[in-house]
Amino acid sequence: MILSGDLQAPQVKDLWQRRDEWWQDDRLELGGVTTLDSAGLALLVKWAKAAFARGATPQLVGASSDFYTLANLYGVAGLFQSTPLTTEDA
Repeated sequence: MILSGDLQAPQVKDLWQRRDEWWQDDRLELGGVTTLDSAGLALLVKWAKAAFARGATPQLVGASSDFYTLANLYGVAGLFQSTPLTTEDA
């Protein structure tokens, strides 16, 4: 699944309602995410925990340093495996 634009409370509400479409993905592409707030981070934490529950490793591709700053602040950065965005992913 590719996420882009804002990942804040209004977008999180929509993504939560559509989670059946993407919740089973073990890999999320965040290279196009421009802003992230605690609601966006909380959604990603719930997604990661769901992945772990089904035996998968949640992988974020192209997560920004801002994402990891927020994730470290909340103590949840260790939930995510990070992969840099490459031209093959684009």
